[in-house]
Amino acid sequence: MIGLSFIICHLSFSAALLSCSELKDDSHYKESDSPISNAELKIVDQSSESYMQSRSDLSSMNQLFQSQGIYDELHKKGQLSTMLVVTNDHFTQPAEDVTFITRSHVSDISMSPANLEDGTRLMMWHGKYVNVSIDELGLEGNIVDHVLFNNGAVKEVIKTSTGYIYVLSAMIQTPTSLKDYIDQLPAEYSIFQQMVQASGGKEFDRVNSKAIGVNDQGNTVYDSVFIYTNTFFDNVGFDMNSESLTATMLLPSNSVINAALDDAHQRLQSWDLERGDSIIKDWILKTAFFNKRYTAAQIQTTDLQDLKSIYSTQWRTNVQQVDTQNPIELSNGIVYNVTKLHIPTNVLIYRLKDFFYYYEFCTDEQKAQYYKSTNLKFNSCATEVDPWTPWAGVWPAIQNRIVRFDKEPSDLKDDEGWVLDFTPIKHSDDGSVRPYLVPPGAYRLCMGSVQNAGFDVVCTVYADGKEIAKSNAITWGTATTFHYDRNGTGYPEGYDAAYVREQGGNSKAGNYDRDGGVMIDEVVIPDTKGDGSPVQLTFRLNVQNWAGKTNVKLHHWCLRPTENNY
Repeated sequence: MIGLSFIICHLSFSAALLSCSELKDDSHYKESDSPISNAELKIVDQSSESYMQSRSDLSSMNQLFQSQGIYDELHKKGQLSTMLVVTNDHFTQPAEDVTFITRSHVSDISMSPANLEDGTRLMMWHGKYVNVSIDELGLEGNIVDHVLFNNGAVKEVIKTSTGYIYVLSAMIQTPTSLKDYIDQLPAEYSIFQQMVQASGGKEFDRVNSKAIGVNDQGNTVYDSVFIYTNTFFDNVGFDMNSESLTATMLLPSNSVINAALDDAHQRLQSWDLERGDSIIKDWILKTAFFNKRYTAAQIQTTDLQDLKSIYSTQWRTNVQQVDTQNPIELSNGIVYNVTKLHIPTNVLIYRLKDFFYYYEFCTDEQKAQYYKSTNLKFNSCATEVDPWTPWAGVWPAIQNRIVRFDKEPSDLKDDEGWVLDFTPIKHSDDGSVRPYLVPPGAYRLCMGSVQNAGFDVVCTVYADGKEIAKSNAITWGTATTFHYDRNGTGYPEGYDAAYVREQGGNSKAGNYDRDGGVMIDEVVIPDTKGDGSPVQLTFRLNVQNWAGKTNVKLHHWCLRPTENNY
């Protein structure tokens, strides 16, 4: 950002030289076309204490500093300072927290106007930061009424022999910290508040708790001290109590969260899918916090832009809606109220994965409809690997079961190849099957076959009968990329193969229920009806040459939403 620059006029020659040398900062100072007037800067040959005592209109603030020992402490420190003060007509005697409020007006940093920038944070004696904000005219060199320290606009700047005094339009109001703000939220934000509070806890600190007696049961009674812990935030180094934090929080009310949940479940129902509220709320919590301060222009855009939260979850600024006109300033961050919350499709759908062997559950009519083939004849469905789980009692047992098609007729020449038009289908608990209806958006398409399949496969994707994507020829060869669930990409939600291998000693943990080999990096399924309705897909597998093979074994297909599927 641009620093404020000043040209000092109508002073004696020697004073002008002195003032310019003291105010100038080579990394910020430059000649300005809009120099400030004398009324905006005074340079005095007095200490800050002497100057405060010399002005009758600052007497109330001066007396407050004297009564709280501010000047005595400055003498002991023997260093430069910045004071934020108000004239008597803007002074309010603190009724409580007098020490805290007084010390919120003094800093050990001597902050010259030349070094003020929009977004500067000045640490005050009360242990919290004061935020500097500068409007467009302020950035052009005008300070009075265009530079604010928290809530107080600058009315005068005085350079003394011991630092700077800024006379403000109001006494400093110190915002609460992010943690305190959340704890004090009104009832209309109770859902979000409970989500945050439930993510942490408190532990009894025996070491620092003082024993004060013994109760009737003979147990020691302590003047208890508790340590408040929150691994949810601690794991990503996000301390909501820390004044060194510079955060952004996006705050949804109960009505906003409930509307988002209702919309999410309506969408899921139309897609013939389900998703638990706990998973959706987990995304809301993980996406509400950012470890940098965003401006209104950054948090709400018309162009596609993604911000990444402390948990690297995705917040799309041209989809989500926030109130940028009424930001809430905190001592260690800024809060924007969310006015409309959209749960992304890639949160509602972790992945769609199912199996080719569902052929055996189809009626003859369904087989002809969902498995249209050329130069193929059904042979059998068989379990190549018995049901297994890498961690018994935690992850379900999954079998590697395939469908096998043979060359038909058997005397086909190799260069005649084969084609399978497969419609992805679901297998219900009652034994019936029905086609998947896939929501519009971008997906990565993966598949699994067997090792040594020996084919160069071209995959074409159709949505409601229209071609929407086509791969290059992909070799299903000796590599394990497309072999069942080995190698390839992805895992089921929440699965950590390295952790399972370490805890359970299972050497095959990395081969469990993977997405498979990538056929097409991104398939964009169109919104064919213009209302977000899901569509029926067909995968055409086309092999130009049998290459000496006599059968085809197919395992699974998988669609995983990409970040663009929001």
